[in-house]
Amino acid sequence: MSARSDNAVVIIGSGPGIGSNTAAVFAANKFNKVALVARNPTQLEKDATFVTTASNGNATVKTYSTDVLDPAKFTTTLAQISKDLGTVEFVLFNAAIVAESSHQEVSDDELLRDFKISTIALNNLSKWAFPQLIALASSDASAKPTVIVTSSHLPEAPETNLVSLSMSKAAQKNFTRTLRKVYEPKGVHVAILTVAGYVTETNKYLNPRNIAEQAWNLYSQPKESWTEDIRIEEP
Repeated sequence: MSARSDNAVVIIGSGPGIGSNTAAVFAANKFNKVALVARNPTQLEKDATFVTTASNGNATVKTYSTDVLDPAKFTTTLAQISKDLGTVEFVLFNAAIVAESSHQEVSDDELLRDFKISTIALNNLSKWAFPQLIALASSDASAKPTVIVTSSHLPEAPETNLVSLSMSKAAQKNFTRTLRKVYEPKGVHVAILTVAGYVTETNKYLNPRNIAEQAWNLYSQPKESWTEDIRIEEP
């Protein structure tokens, strides 16, 4: 196991699946500071217990109940994370609402909601995260400043019953690739974790623990071998 980091891991979109499992893997392997961000405070407390147990009590885990759809509240939350935990080294953007929508029936509000989560919230996060990640890259050669965005099969294979999410996920993937072009030359690894299918505990590959391990593998890559996208799917 690597020496424990005094930097923070931040999970935007915690929950009982990918979010909390990723936090648990990072807390068990290296990080001693974890921020879990989601809307549901009750679930957040369950996630915090799960992550704390995974770290054998060696990580400080703090929860932040907020709605990324509200830019002012989200920005305030991010500022509080900086105040509480200091410099961030790893960020997972995993926020999404999976709700059925079909053409002709999908409303403007549904479309706007999903775009606000997938792109506007990610943009607000990036304005907070990248300045400190760039600074960390230049000041600490042992650090691995990383932003991972959870994607899916939808940008390449949209589903007719997930019209709104398919559209917003395509925009998000394009935006993430733009961020990669801007910030990787400045020392920040920007990657896409493509979860190509539906996640269940019983899947061989598309299960939360394996997906979290793949996020750790992306983070752990040496700079000369940085990968833009890891795709996880069932055979």
